[in-house]
Amino acid sequence: MEKELNYWNQIFAEMNNSKPVYDDWLDKHSARLEASRNVPVIDLGCGVGCDTLYLSERGYPVISCDLSEEALQRVQQYVPDAVTMQVNLLEKLPFESNSAMTVIADLSLHYFSWSDTQAVLEELQRVLLPNGSLLCRLNSVHDVDFGAGQGIELEPNYYEHEGRRKRYFNEHQIDQLFRKWHIVYKQEATMTRYRLPKQLWEIAVINRAI
Repeated sequence: MEKELNYWNQIFAEMNNSKPVYDDWLDKHSARLEASRNVPVIDLGCGVGCDTLYLSERGYPVISCDLSEEALQRVQQYVPDAVTMQVNLLEKLPFESNSAMTVIADLSLHYFSWSDTQAVLEELQRVLLPNGSLLCRLNSVHDVDFGAGQGIELEPNYYEHEGRRKRYFNEHQIDQLFRKWHIVYKQEATMTRYRLPKQLWEIAVINRAI
């Protein structure tokens, strides 16, 4: 994990130290976000805090989580109201059971083996209250400008390329991954990232764990 930490610290350290810029993907989920007016939203894999800034500007309390200390320093700089926490997604999450109403995982859940990804989702079900929401974006198998189909295929649509591992999802895999959840929104979409079109899935699921 030290290798991963060093990699992401370097990535964020080399970024332009400017204010985070967010897009409007969370707008469509505003009704669900309202449930977190008084319970902090967990922004899991927050990076420099684009979604954290979006939420903070709209009055939501946020706990911003990332593996990288460099990323969390950026969050603290531009969103001082957010609580920051260093989190390794492959370990038990540092939250009480049934303590959150909304978790956001924006392009942060597609780096792991299938079994590890399932384990992360089980942890999220533990942390979320019944009927709590997970809002996430995941790489699509059509994301060819950002590595889909490149490298050694370790598992279906899971590749190692130049020492980095990344997963891409088709609709069947989305359905399988969230089979223990209630899927309320599932749409393949395009965003602009580094001036290139990025193909991804936008997902909203409800925790139906008892």
